[in-house]
Amino acid sequence: MESLGIVRKTIDDIIVVEFMRKSACGDSCESCSAKCAESKLEYLEFKNTISAKVGDIVKLNVNKKAIFNYKLLVYGLPMIFLMLGITISNLLLNKNQINNSDILSLIFGMLSMGCSYLIIKKIDNKFKYNSTNLMIIEKM
Repeated sequence: MESLGIVRKTIDDIIVVEFMRKSACGDSCESCSAKCAESKLEYLEFKNTISAKVGDIVKLNVNKKAIFNYKLLVYGLPMIFLMLGITISNLLLNKNQINNSDILSLIFGMLSMGCSYLIIKKIDNKFKYNSTNLMIIEKM
C-alpha cells in the first residue's frame, strides 16, 4: 500500500505527516450503507530521517512483512498466553484435586492473557517512534 502525504509540522527530529486514509472496503463509500470507513485525514509521526521540511510531499510505503509480524504479536501472543494459562492451571488444579478447577483455570487463563497485554504494551512503547520497520517514508 502506498500513500502520498504532506509534512505539516516538524518538532525536533520528528515530522508530522498528513495523509488521506483510504477506505478499507473500497473506493465507493457513497454506495455503501454502513459508512464505516469513509476516507479521512490522518496524522502520523515519523523520525525525520529524510530531512523533510514543512510542505514537502512524502510517500508512505507499508512493509507487509513487518505488519504481519506485528499482527501475529498482537493477536497470537494473548491467545497463546490464554491457552497456556488454562492448560497449566487445569493440570495443576486437577492434580491437587481442587473443586471448581475449570472455572479457576478460566480465571487464571484470563489473568495470564492480561499479562500478555502488558508485555505487548511494553513492546509497543519501545517501538513507538521506530516506525521505519512498519512504514517506509520517502521524499518525493
